[in-house]
Amino acid sequence: MTNQNKIPEWILQCLDQYGNCACGRTITKKLGKEKLLDCLETLGYPCKLEVLSEKDEAYPVDGTYILTLKNRQLLEDDE
Repeated sequence: MTNQNKIPEWILQCLDQYGNCACGRTITKKLGKEKLLDCLETLGYPCKLEVLSEKDEAYPVDGTYILTLKNRQLLEDDE
């Protein structure tokens, strides 16, 4: 984990390698959606968080939590 933000190193590695990361419910709920995104942006990883679930809850247990780099989305839009 990075010292200042409590973001696991594997999330940053995944974002570097793929431009997205399935970060999971635990880290998202622990930090909160906005704080997670703020911490990542501070580290130079401006992201969008998408939660895929059929349930209408803030942190659904069955949800898939996907971080996508914002600059990655711009590249995909250009293609």
